[in-house]
Amino acid sequence: MNPKPLRQVDLYGKAGRLEALYRELQDPAAVAIVCHPLPTHGGTLHNKVVFRAARGLESANVATLRFNFRGVGQSTGTFDGGEGEQDDFLAALAWVRKHVPGKKILAGGFSFGSWIASRAGCEVPDIAALFLIGTPVNKYDFGYLRHCEKPMLFLHGTQDEHGDVAKLEKLVEGVRNAESVVVTGADHFFTKQLEAVEETMRSWATEMIEG
Repeated sequence: MNPKPLRQVDLYGKAGRLEALYRELQDPAAVAIVCHPLPTHGGTLHNKVVFRAARGLESANVATLRFNFRGVGQSTGTFDGGEGEQDDFLAALAWVRKHVPGKKILAGGFSFGSWIASRAGCEVPDIAALFLIGTPVNKYDFGYLRHCEKPMLFLHGTQDEHGDVAKLEKLVEGVRNAESVVVTGADHFFTKQLEAVEETMRSWATEMIEG
């Protein structure tokens, strides 16, 4: 597989223009929207976990769209505490529907991005599956996932400082179509464990495409 270069694209939502990068593949089996961590703590589409997750997806022949939430990088608008950011996600979804029609859509993100993508993604019929990396269960309530029927991957580290593992595993037990991969010794940012992020995303995406 020789992926084409990353293409800069513009998304348009309620906050205005959003900066995005799209990895275009020759004949992708699916397309994934990958959301970045908390903007107020330096989260951008260039975050290492987001980048490696996208690379894992791409190695499974999944085209990827990463974008900056409102107020981040070249994106217009200002941080909205997670409410307006759901509209940003829907703007990314609208772009995918228009430019990559007819493909299976996967969606998810890292940390804050997992919260945004799963909240918005559970409500959207044409998203086939969700992935949540470093789910910040210590900060946000993920109880809504118990009512979500979509296949869902949780990828987490045992030393995640924003998501107690016992709390995460209790959440997973209550979600109907969930599976979890817990990386021993990994912190929230998967320091020195980024290979595990890439490989887990590759194998999960392959499973979702074939399923």
